[in-house]
Amino acid sequence: MIAFKWLSRGAIAPFTGFRWPVDGSWVSAPHSGPEGSGVHACRVEHLAWWVGEELWRVELDGPILEREMQIEAPRARLLDQVTAWDPAAFVQACVGRTEGFAAETPTTELADYVALIKTVDAPTAAFVASVAAVAARGTKQAFAEERAWQARWLSRALDLF
Repeated sequence: MIAFKWLSRGAIAPFTGFRWPVDGSWVSAPHSGPEGSGVHACRVEHLAWWVGEELWRVELDGPILEREMQIEAPRARLLDQVTAWDPAAFVQACVGRTEGFAAETPTTELADYVALIKTVDAPTAAFVASVAAVAARGTKQAFAEERAWQARWLSRALDLF
C-alpha cells in the first residue's frame, strides 16, 4: 500500500529520532513491541494532523491497522520525497482561513489567532487555524472539519490524488 509519512529534515522521524534510509531499504517495526509500535503513516485525509518538515511517499507492507488519524504496518520503505511540499504556502493558506474566520466572527480571540498564525511554522499554523475554526463556529467538530479542509488543500496543492 502506498501512503505518506511526515519526517523532520534529513528523513528523521520526529518522535523517535530514527533516521530513515532514503535508498528504498525496508524498515521493520519491532515484532515484540506493544500495540501501536508499528510503522506509522498517513492516508491523504490524515496529512493535516501530522504536518512536518518533509513529506515522503512510503510503501507499507503487511497487515494495515487503521487508526483514527493514521495507519500502521509492520514494515515500510521510503519511495520518494514529495518535493512540491511548500510549508510557506501551507502557512499562507492557514492564515487565509483564519482571517476568514475572524472576518465572519470578529472577536478579540480571533484577532489574536490572526496575529499569532502569521508568526508560526506549518505544523503550528495547522493547529492554530483549527482552534480558530472552533472559536468562530462554536463547535468542537469545527476542529476536525478544519483539518479535513487542510488535508484537501494539501492533496490539491501537492497533486496527491
